[in-house]
Amino acid sequence: MYIIYNLLLILIFIIYSPILIYKELTNTNKKNTKELFGFYSDKIKSLATNNKVIWIHAVSVGETVAASPVVKELKKELPEYKLIFSTTTYTGQNMAHKIIEDADAIVYFPFDLPFAVNKALKIINPDLIMIIETELWPNFIKIANKRGHKIIYANGRISDSSYKKYNYLGSIMPDMLNNIDLLAMQSEQDKNRVIELGANEKKVFNLGNTKFDQNYSLISENKKEKYRKMFKINKDNLVFVAGSTHPDEEKHLIQIYQELKNEFPNLYFIVAPRDIERAAEINKIFKKNNIDAIKKTELKNNHPKKIEALILNTIGELAQIYSIADLVFVGGSMMGKGGHNVLEPAAQGKLVFFGPDMSNFKDSRDLLIKNDAGIQVNTWQDLKKELNYYLNNKNNLKNRGEKARKVILNNRGASKRILNHTLKIIKQKSCQH
Repeated sequence: MYIIYNLLLILIFIIYSPILIYKELTNTNKKNTKELFGFYSDKIKSLATNNKVIWIHAVSVGETVAASPVVKELKKELPEYKLIFSTTTYTGQNMAHKIIEDADAIVYFPFDLPFAVNKALKIINPDLIMIIETELWPNFIKIANKRGHKIIYANGRISDSSYKKYNYLGSIMPDMLNNIDLLAMQSEQDKNRVIELGANEKKVFNLGNTKFDQNYSLISENKKEKYRKMFKINKDNLVFVAGSTHPDEEKHLIQIYQELKNEFPNLYFIVAPRDIERAAEINKIFKKNNIDAIKKTELKNNHPKKIEALILNTIGELAQIYSIADLVFVGGSMMGKGGHNVLEPAAQGKLVFFGPDMSNFKDSRDLLIKNDAGIQVNTWQDLKKELNYYLNNKNNLKNRGEKARKVILNNRGASKRILNHTLKIIKQKSCQH
């Protein structure tokens, strides 16, 4: 199976090569191409050669956010280790530079081609590799294990879609999972799924979700006031935030906003698309509906007297923007995308609304609904009715928002549990020398 997998990788790489070359020639490649092939700078080489190293990998923005409390715990308990943090995506890299303050270096993860993986592992030579959430690369894990590197799969999550895809890997999957020393999963369902895929149950633990450990709520009143002033939100405004929205969701949300605004003229709307590059496209929908909207990045050069709708086209701010909301809807849940992180607004003490498809965040959804802190709707009309009800019943809205905050506070501790297991793995490594 590894032969078939590598032949497919080579074929994909051949197809992708012209695009990579074009991006390099036109200076439009946002990634460090050398690092994708395992060639790291002299600074990284020096860092890795002279120190003990832990390599933490997170594919993109969400995984980087989930990794941040674990990185803090590692730095606090293991200050003698240098922490090298990698991402796969450009947006993940940007987020890492913003929030992974304890990393000694931030790099790109290599392509899962044997020569690139071998080169990267030879340079970084980590004592421990920690892979966050959903990143399982067969060649990387096989080669790392063969070289004697300890591997931890932390905050592990197996979504419905991932579960189906992993089954296609056949015998590679159990072989890969058994090359991992510890699988720290987010929930009992994730634990059971990874065992079904072939992991040794003695290595698998349900340690909880590190996203509960995020310092989401650490936003001062001064910072909130700064946002309100910047966005021209006054005391009379009610703020509706739609986060992580996908194509086709915005047009429905804008229509709901218009209808609600007839009854609540001071309603202010913030849309945060999952893909910030879609900001111009969303602005056109606003204009088509005769609504003056402005992108967040335009605020510095444009000072309108009044704003009624804002498009949040920046990375890493949404979790804090939720703090100034009265109403919160989390996207990707109405159009079959599996939903997005509902814990961020919950941590800000907000009652969270979402659609019928939360297949990628089932446990978070169930937890909020069970604790009266989340509302799932099946149609856009249902969403409008619910939002309307809570705009007319603000005390009820506030009470349920407090329940949401308590859910977060009562479920913290996954990062420390992962750390404790990590210390045992490192001790095993030390005993082998």
